[in-house]
Amino acid sequence: MRGIVTFIAIAAIAGGIFVWQKQNEQKTEETRSGSVQHEQPVLTPAPRGQASEHNWMKRSLDRAADVRDQARARTKEAQDP
Repeated sequence: MRGIVTFIAIAAIAGGIFVWQKQNEQKTEETRSGSVQHEQPVLTPAPRGQASEHNWMKRSLDRAADVRDQARARTKEAQDP
């Protein structure tokens, strides 16, 4: 019984926070609509293998893709008569 009461209390608090955030979000959108909106530039991804030296995540993904492609090519060459 205590578990149900606790669950209902937490759900009510979460629901109240959700409604409060939605109301505040709508107010900020109304204030923004009066101001000039700037368009954000469209970002294009760098081609494979041309990641910045500081972008270690992109370089790791590029390396993994290269290794995968090499393994597939070797497997295909080995299976061809």
